[in-house]
Amino acid sequence: MENPIIKKSPSSKLEETLINTFPRICTDCGKLTNKQFLLTNPLLQNTTLNEFIKNANTSYILAKLTIEEFYEGELYLIFTVKEAITIGSLLLTLEDAIIRENADKGIFEGDCTDAFKEFANQVCGMLDNELRPKLPKPIHLKLTSTVLMNKENANTVLSEEILNEERLILTATMQILGFDDGKFILSISKLVGEEFFCEIIAEDTKKFRGTILVVDDSNTDLRIIRKLLGDEYKVLVTDNPNSALSKLQKDHIDLVLIDVHMPGISGITLCERFRRNAMSNAIPIIICSSSPTQENVIQAIRAGAEDFLVKPFTRQKLIEKINKHLINRNVLLNS
Repeated sequence: MENPIIKKSPSSKLEETLINTFPRICTDCGKLTNKQFLLTNPLLQNTTLNEFIKNANTSYILAKLTIEEFYEGELYLIFTVKEAITIGSLLLTLEDAIIRENADKGIFEGDCTDAFKEFANQVCGMLDNELRPKLPKPIHLKLTSTVLMNKENANTVLSEEILNEERLILTATMQILGFDDGKFILSISKLVGEEFFCEIIAEDTKKFRGTILVVDDSNTDLRIIRKLLGDEYKVLVTDNPNSALSKLQKDHIDLVLIDVHMPGISGITLCERFRRNAMSNAIPIIICSSSPTQENVIQAIRAGAEDFLVKPFTRQKLIEKINKHLINRNVLLNS
């Protein structure tokens, strides 16, 4: 069999990191199945699970891996039923001919189901061990379930929100010696995937209405803002005020949102630092706070902020504030 081939350079740090887990997965899965196991030709797609399932004429076994510690969400391992039967049967050390027969019949039950679940749990551990030292923040993956999913039951297996959210789906050709090639599929929410390395993974054809830099020590608030704005704006986030100025100098930024209360450097102080920098002097700054005081507002305006926004805010309120200042700068694209 061929060696793993990457057809193109990874388009993002996330894609590169996930692909770099393949050698470990191939080695360990080879030991589990007692077969040569290869993953080749990875391809990262930006789609929804709804579209993914709708365009497929088969049923899948979905292994849900809960993402814990700093990051939150779910990562899915996806295999066709035939592939799941093959893998589960290999772990049961059945003869190849019997495995092929069971896979063709679609017999996925009993010991085979338990064996595949153990395989998914082992892959979960592999990914956890590989990702943990490579991500900037702590992560832990835990297998929570394996479930049959197809067009008919997708709405009961997954919520409508998860089915229709934008997701990154990494697909690789899975080669197990002696069996037909299959697919090894990883799916993660685009919002969570981008959070791993604070990067934007955008389609080349997508047009944004502007680029927003958000500085907030609350990871929850960063997630909320990215979710509220992500469809229309390119949103760069950081929980480190010290790195915000470098982002401002490195990236084209149209507007900055800063939280007032942050450890080390307050939002007011950070705003003052931005205003002392010639490159950022003309960029609108909006200060945010969940517990505003009249003194906060006065200090924010004196520090050079254009506006003040009280948390929690609605998407409409946030968009109104942003559009107001982007229009003033003549950078807002036509809707």
